[in-house]
Amino acid sequence: MLALSLVTRAKDSLYQICRGLKTVAMHTFREPITQVYPDKMPDTNIRGRLALAVNPETSEHLCISCRQCERVCPDKCIEITAHKSPETNKLELIEFKIDHGLCMFCGLCAEVCPTSCIINTNDFEMSEYSREALVYDLRKLTLSQEESRYYFDRKEIPLPKPKPAKAAPAAAGAAKPAAAGKPEEAKSESEAKVADAKAADAKDAKEVKQADEPEKQTAAPEEKEETENKEGSDKSKD
Repeated sequence: MLALSLVTRAKDSLYQICRGLKTVAMHTFREPITQVYPDKMPDTNIRGRLALAVNPETSEHLCISCRQCERVCPDKCIEITAHKSPETNKLELIEFKIDHGLCMFCGLCAEVCPTSCIINTNDFEMSEYSREALVYDLRKLTLSQEESRYYFDRKEIPLPKPKPAKAAPAAAGAAKPAAAGKPEEAKSESEAKVADAKAADAKDAKEVKQADEPEKQTAAPEEKEETENKEGSDKSKD
């Protein structure tokens, strides 16, 4: 019985060895299917490093400082600093920070972003020597125009709508044709202004004249009295 069991084990071992050699022989003459990393990067579609995209056509930053990504983040790893512009009365982005050491790459921030500004890239090489280096600021997060175009095409993100033109230049441009289209009205307005100016000048001259008349009236009796005194002195001499 012992000899029989030993023979059976030997047969099983030999069979397994033959199976392994067969597999090696099958792959000996096949083309390699593995990639040589890091010389050749794998083409993956993952939720990798977070980044801020720009407009692929105008290279304009897409963040509008709505803070939706900051509110929805479960790890509270996003920090946005913005202020309200006194000219446009809209929020302007100052600083944008993401702590990738806390991020769990859930993708919620990319889903709620109304302008498709914050996206997950395919970059997974994020090893650093300190935790502080994993905090990315606005300069480090912002993608170039070519990189943004690549991810917009790859993720099939619709291009952002162009911003509306400012109202002030449009109003000024509309006012000029209106004035040019009605020369008679413009001429009548200018004539009315000239007439008002002349009337004001005449009124000022009249007031000045009225102010000078009392002075002349007070001066006349004094001159008359001096003349009478002179005539009386001449008669007394005669």
